Amino acid sequence: MLKIGFGYDVHPFEQNRKLIVGGVEIKHPKDIGLYGHSDADVLFHALIDALLGMCGMGSIGELFPETDEYKNINSRVLLDKTCLFISKKYRVTINNIDCTVISKSVRIAPVVEDMKNNISQIIKIPTNMISIKGKSGNGLGIGGTDQGIEAYCVVLGDIIEI
Repeated sequence: MLKIGFGYDVHPFEQNRKLIVGGVEIKHPKDIGLYGHSDADVLFHALIDALLGMCGMGSIGELFPETDEYKNINSRVLLDKTCLFISKKYRVTINNIDCTVISKSVRIAPVVEDMKNNISQIIKIPTNMISIKGKSGNGLGIGGTDQGIEAYCVVLGDIIEI
């Protein structure tokens, strides 16, 4: 069965935090990162929600609640655990992943290929099936007013219940 999943996430900026997007540490011009219970990887979190949504399996907050177990956890681990969780119920073939990251001050173009490689390694699909775009937000919203970073993600896949 062909299914679509949609994910969204947003995290505000915070001092004394690393800025990690798509599994890549990025240097922010003001030397700040993103606030969150985990490492606050806004792109991986949107992708996790899209994958779970595609399978009708809830949200990232349900699967990984804000408990000590997940405090400061690497979102790469969360994405891997999500894939394992889904694979226990479904055989999934991902057709494509399309993501947009919105930030006025963080330019992701120089690291998009690294982000795509990270997703490819975890989800086990070719990088040419993954699209990641950066947008400035044009002065609107959390990302566009430089209060944080937003990410949107759509996943299309074939799903067969096991």
